[in-house]
Amino acid sequence: MSVETHSRHIREGIWSRLFDILNGLILTLLGVVTLGPFLYIIFGSLTDTTYYRQVGVSLNPAHWTLQSYQVLLSAGSRIFQSLQVTLFVTVFGTALGMMVTASLAYVVSHRQLPGHDFLVFFVFFTMLFGGGMVPFYLIVQWLGMVDTVWSMMIPFIFDAWYMFIMVRFFDSLPQELGDSGRIDGCSEIGILFRIVLPLSKPVLATIGLFFAVYFWNQWFWATVFIRNADLLPLQQVLRGILSQMMPVLNPNAAKEQARMASEMPPLEVLRMATIIVTVLPITLVYPFLQKYFVKGVMIGAIKG
Repeated sequence: MSVETHSRHIREGIWSRLFDILNGLILTLLGVVTLGPFLYIIFGSLTDTTYYRQVGVSLNPAHWTLQSYQVLLSAGSRIFQSLQVTLFVTVFGTALGMMVTASLAYVVSHRQLPGHDFLVFFVFFTMLFGGGMVPFYLIVQWLGMVDTVWSMMIPFIFDAWYMFIMVRFFDSLPQELGDSGRIDGCSEIGILFRIVLPLSKPVLATIGLFFAVYFWNQWFWATVFIRNADLLPLQQVLRGILSQMMPVLNPNAAKEQARMASEMPPLEVLRMATIIVTVLPITLVYPFLQKYFVKGVMIGAIKG
């Protein structure tokens, strides 16, 4: 190696290290900017009422309390009531969505099925065109689901894009697995639930996470279908509280509201705690599904 080549390699190494350092500093700064507001909300929601009114947000655990969360999760709180609705919609909506999507994806993955091309076109057509909000509302009304929790689940338990991701994943599985099951006398439903789905954990975790996040964050269709305030989902109640259009406590719970009037933290603290209650549960799901998430998306989107 010549002297010139050696010096060039040294310069490239120096520039590479400088780039890594600069890149690390920029990413650290972006992380602080991103996490800063979220940490402020966490500390603000934990700050004692008296200290918050006199000083502000405290970073000292000695000034922390769970008072705002006790108020929000009490029986007289709208947040507690809407949290139950959202949990019900998320759990059952995700389960139904996974069942319907996986079943149709398994059918579509059989290319020798009579009418396969028409079925694929029929599903793909729904990705490009929709009937509009008014016909959609009329159908939901005709089914008798308006002003019920089912209006936030049943119309949304199928997504064509999720189905095609599952189809690609099912196509990547060896066909001999299904053939061996048929030889042993297993039905198609048995093959799906005993062979295919146990081998499809990555894509199931991915699609399940997509459904769960959608149902957890749903608020728009609640404004269309729901009239009963007791059936409003968590995101809709949060929107009303942040825009000062809705009280934190349920006015129907007069006794509870009167008892807690003297204990109420400032509205700003309650809003911070409301944001944490809304964001934290679905955020905690990601670490448990992370090992399946990337693998499920990549295999489902590429292989086929």
